[in-house]
Amino acid sequence: MIPQDISLAICGHAWHGKSTLLGKVVAESGMATQREVEEAHRLAGEGRDPSLVFAQLVFRSKDVSINQSEAARGVTILPSIVRFEFPEHRITVIDTPGQETYANNRFFGMFQADAAMVVVSCNDGVMPITEQVVRILKGFEIPVHAVIVTKMDTVGYAEEAFDACVEEVRRCFDSYGLEHEDVTFVPTSAYAPTRDIHEPGEGISAFSTITWYEGPTIRDLLRELTFTKVRPSEGPLRVAIHGSEVYDNVPGIGKTATALIETGTLRPDTTLLFEPISTERKRKVTARVRSIQLTKGHVATPGVPIEAGVPRQLVGIAFKSLSEKESLRELFKGRGVIAGTEASPPGVASVMELELTVFHADTRLIPGGNWTLHAHVDRVAITIESILALRPADQTEWTQIQPGDQPSIVAGEWGRVLVKVVTRPVAIETADVLPPLSRFVLRKDKRAIGYGRCVKIVR
Repeated sequence: MIPQDISLAICGHAWHGKSTLLGKVVAESGMATQREVEEAHRLAGEGRDPSLVFAQLVFRSKDVSINQSEAARGVTILPSIVRFEFPEHRITVIDTPGQETYANNRFFGMFQADAAMVVVSCNDGVMPITEQVVRILKGFEIPVHAVIVTKMDTVGYAEEAFDACVEEVRRCFDSYGLEHEDVTFVPTSAYAPTRDIHEPGEGISAFSTITWYEGPTIRDLLRELTFTKVRPSEGPLRVAIHGSEVYDNVPGIGKTATALIETGTLRPDTTLLFEPISTERKRKVTARVRSIQLTKGHVATPGVPIEAGVPRQLVGIAFKSLSEKESLRELFKGRGVIAGTEASPPGVASVMELELTVFHADTRLIPGGNWTLHAHVDRVAITIESILALRPADQTEWTQIQPGDQPSIVAGEWGRVLVKVVTRPVAIETADVLPPLSRFVLRKDKRAIGYGRCVKIVR
């Protein structure tokens, strides 16, 4: 039996311990030797923050001598991935950035996920990025598998502090309509200043200090994770590629990209057509697939060669016969790209109809003004040209807007709107064809304010 592939995003506010938590799971799962942990400890010391010892096992860049590197600064910039193997499933854990500066990379990492673990520090509780993460999960329809309450050592492992944090998170979930009845809350402490680096963390593989908790550990959660969401067995090939995950000269391989297969089956020698680049350049931009690898993540490299990639697998693709002369990295830089085939190219829109709603009672959408639309791994600026129809969230019938009306969309309502893409065309599908690639999150300034789906490509 082929193991099921599940992508799990770890997401939350900056400095709440996401990378440290994942690195500690790596260490306690035997995926890093004692020598590697000690080397990470040395690098973390040079990086000026001893709590980075386990995050070092996850960060893509380990060069702490470069002041702006992830390792030296202790922040996640690009989503990092670590794969865990179990008898019946493989979990690709995606460590997403918590800094607002890298919000687009956070959206990219979360889009790839089948489920999520939300990380909340016990001594901070719900923070602005925590709320943004909850909105994104709601917009992309990603279920929450667990909430990990970190840094329990800072509150003396007190049950009362854990309970208070749990209640605060549940209220946050309720505020944005995110289901949480079946969500598991786990108290943890991956790192503590008084703990030897080789000692087990609290709640990673076992509990020792926290005797009042009877639930699972982090490793238990990963081992028992199941995913029942129906994935499309058939459909046109769609592969999502992020501009920051593209490389021109991987030794022995050449041009490569990390990509998520959304629908269809990807095989070597397939010729991929890239959008919206082809539409922008008014010519077909293509490349042939040399090989495909099942991405194993930073700790267990290289990836495993596979004969075919299937939906929801995160893979590494090696390319050949690129139709453009410029580098692959320059070609894809600064954008999200959807690949299909020449026979079934991805949808592209510069004007489209969307159905959307907003999160907040204080948010009101009216025609005019610019918003940022995050769809799959891309983001573009849009303007609402007009509101075509409205309906209450609990009803199905639409009320058409009449000439002379001055409508707006508020929380509790859905609106059908005509929008124009301000910056450049975006690769997007309609909800009746490929629902996952029709979804988007709408953002204004530093807040995710709404979500919805594309229902019609006008041009």
